[in-house]
Amino acid sequence: MKNRYKYFTGLAIIGFSVIFGGCQKNFLDINTDPNNPTDLPLTQILPAAEGGLTFNLCQNVGGINSATSTFVHQIVNSRVNDYVIDGTNFQNAWGYAGGSYGVFPGVLYDLQTVINKGTAQNAPHYVGVAQVQKAYVFSLWVDLFGDVPYFDALKGNDDLKPKYDASSAIYDDLFVQLDNAITNLSAASSSLSPDVNSDLIYGGDRTKWIRLANSIKLKLYNQVRLKRNVTAQINALIAGNNLISAEDQDFQLKFGTSSSPENRNIGFFANYGTGQRESFVSPFFYTILKNSADPRMPYYIYNQLTPTGNPTNPVDFRDGRFLSVRFASKGPNRNQDQRTFQSLVGLFPVGGRYDNGTGGAASLTSGPGDAPVRVLTSYQVKFIQAEAALTIGTTGAADALLRAAMVENFAKINKQAAAVPGSVQTVPSITDLARDTYINAIMANYAAATTTDAKLNIIMTQKWIASFGYGMDAYTDYRRTGFPAIPNTTGAVDPEMVSIRTFPFRLPYPNSEQSSNPNFPGQPDIYGTAGKIFWSN
Repeated sequence: MKNRYKYFTGLAIIGFSVIFGGCQKNFLDINTDPNNPTDLPLTQILPAAEGGLTFNLCQNVGGINSATSTFVHQIVNSRVNDYVIDGTNFQNAWGYAGGSYGVFPGVLYDLQTVINKGTAQNAPHYVGVAQVQKAYVFSLWVDLFGDVPYFDALKGNDDLKPKYDASSAIYDDLFVQLDNAITNLSAASSSLSPDVNSDLIYGGDRTKWIRLANSIKLKLYNQVRLKRNVTAQINALIAGNNLISAEDQDFQLKFGTSSSPENRNIGFFANYGTGQRESFVSPFFYTILKNSADPRMPYYIYNQLTPTGNPTNPVDFRDGRFLSVRFASKGPNRNQDQRTFQSLVGLFPVGGRYDNGTGGAASLTSGPGDAPVRVLTSYQVKFIQAEAALTIGTTGAADALLRAAMVENFAKINKQAAAVPGSVQTVPSITDLARDTYINAIMANYAAATTTDAKLNIIMTQKWIASFGYGMDAYTDYRRTGFPAIPNTTGAVDPEMVSIRTFPFRLPYPNSEQSSNPNFPGQPDIYGTAGKIFWSN
């Protein structure tokens, strides 16, 4: 128990300075053993925390993003198929298994260290940056796990057995902390401010951090709208006109194209490394795109199968060149090895390959691999505003906001397409005609919908499609709204598609919590209604 909620920043610096560049500039200039540092400056702790956040939120093997993307049927991952999860699944992300740089002892403790040291050194800009990220991570952990250690956490040896705090109380304090962050980021002077070498996300741009803080508040207010009257708070944020509103303000965790040193998207490795490929693109997600003639499909999905090719082994699901496995499949071919031929997540989610129709075996040279983890973007902010405008009457027209969100998502895809080096692949842009044809059809369906639920289903379905590659918020959205309508896995629709368990309303705590914290509240029934998060119906 001695090391609970403590940091090992030195290990993180070594790893993440290789992966993310920039943050290794001054590390070797110290006079102590770099493998066992006793103290580090803010300029090195902050990028370690941001690098750790990137790793834990990307679509890595066995990670939370992969699991939640499976639960909302964007992908099908073998580790959590059939909704089977327990206390062994997310120990690495929480942070105690195998010395991993997880969220509590790694990311959050490093952010808290930045807050403590920055406060002592009169560096409010560093403090504000860390406070925004800390608030976001805790909000995400509440959304995923429910009650978590918060008020007594991150104190190291001063408190080795932090109590679990009520989810709603944590949310209340997060709004306070985000306001505090904005105050610190707005400070006129600071002894030290983040720059492009120490801030891997916004390069020290405090105005963008303030926009993010406000946008996180918007997101959290909208998530509790079923339990609280938040119309005034949301309208105030909209009137303040200081939300993420353009692509260059997006909260995204960046990767590069370099293979030496390696800094490509970890989800790219998980899907394009031929020895892995444990995740399949969900046939349900594919079918939604196909049935609506969605022009984003070749950017989202790469089909390895050639037009005249055939897989070596029998397949569980095939439609033309698309090859996958159904969620919870009990079919005879569900366990066949399909790595050579299965369809892969494409250019937009992980920096993989654009599907130009010719196919071919994919590898780690098939795409640039530099796609960022898109955590909170301008189009997501507009989807949030559209939902709030429709359901609780906040400022703005829901239909106009829905259209704007889709337009911005298409623009984001086109920007990534344009950045692919010609030496890797020639990738066309989605034409305005193709974009407008698709969006006009969606808007016609929206106008024809006669109930709030029917309109909300359209908004949430489009948000779900746009969020492909980042399943955590989609998992929260489905638990809040019930949309989009994901597949029935009881066998009623497909007799070979039968889940062992029912849909999980939250993630289970890691077993390490039960064994090491005497204040562990007990493992909740994640499949029962008692396991619902406080903001749920």
